[in-house]
Amino acid sequence: MRKFFLVVLFVLFAWRLHAQNPASLSQFFEGKQVVVQLDMPASQTGVDIYPQRPTPIDLGSYQSRLKQYGTSLHNGDSVLITKIKLKPKSIEFQLGGGGYGTFWDDTDTSAHYTAVGKSQREKDLEDQLRSETDPDKRDQIKRELDRLRRDRERRDQQNELRAEQAAELKKQRVDSKRLQGGSRFNLIYVGKVPGDLTPEDVMAALGQYVSFPPQAFGGAAPQRSPVAQAQAAQTQMMSVAATHETANPASQLKKGMTEEQVQALLGAPVTRSEKEQSGMKMSSSTYKRDDATVEADFVNGVLVKYSVAVH
Repeated sequence: MRKFFLVVLFVLFAWRLHAQNPASLSQFFEGKQVVVQLDMPASQTGVDIYPQRPTPIDLGSYQSRLKQYGTSLHNGDSVLITKIKLKPKSIEFQLGGGGYGTFWDDTDTSAHYTAVGKSQREKDLEDQLRSETDPDKRDQIKRELDRLRRDRERRDQQNELRAEQAAELKKQRVDSKRLQGGSRFNLIYVGKVPGDLTPEDVMAALGQYVSFPPQAFGGAAPQRSPVAQAQAAQTQMMSVAATHETANPASQLKKGMTEEQVQALLGAPVTRSEKEQSGMKMSSSTYKRDDATVEADFVNGVLVKYSVAVH
């Protein structure tokens, strides 16, 4: 009897050890296709799910991340499970790469420039001005100093503008990579992840937001609860609103676009003016649509400022 009891304990212990083994979850899920049932943020922050709460999804952070990062996976998209990562208090359920913004991803969109320093000629003239007493020579030195300073300030302005353009281009590249980087669910537990967690538990926790095809996972996909149906309806409404906003061409304007890209979006301008300043080509254009009027300023063919007046 004692021997039988020890065998039972050993079997139970082995089953629990297998259930909480990260490798067992990884082997079960990774490399399989699922279908997401809500839009996913284009970020490694993903969507936070609290399986032990009556309302598992944190809708506040979910909506905020969608607005901040955009959508990388859309409701109904089929995507590969690329990694399952078990942490002390959470499980990362990574999809299509897990979301852009991890340690190896370059998210820096800043660009800097170094101010032009005083030339040796400018420094020498300043020294001469301090010691010169002749009024005519002082005026001559001042005029040359003013010319040198204006030239230095003009080069600083050009360098600052180039840095702003470079920063905008970097931001566009990062935004593009975000849309291709996938996303993730973060299953967050009170205290710690349960030690006897099984793949079925993970599927149940995500069943409201992910469809697990029976041919890949076996059995029927978990059914949505009334709470999940309400959440899905709210997600759908948010998706429709975002689609309506995207349909408005004026809402898709971004600094750093070329003049050709703006025209492709808004059509030919109704008015356009152009001038040269500090060696740069500057132009201003007005675009009219049925729903809005757009005023846009370009420097060397790159959009640097715009305003939208809705009719």
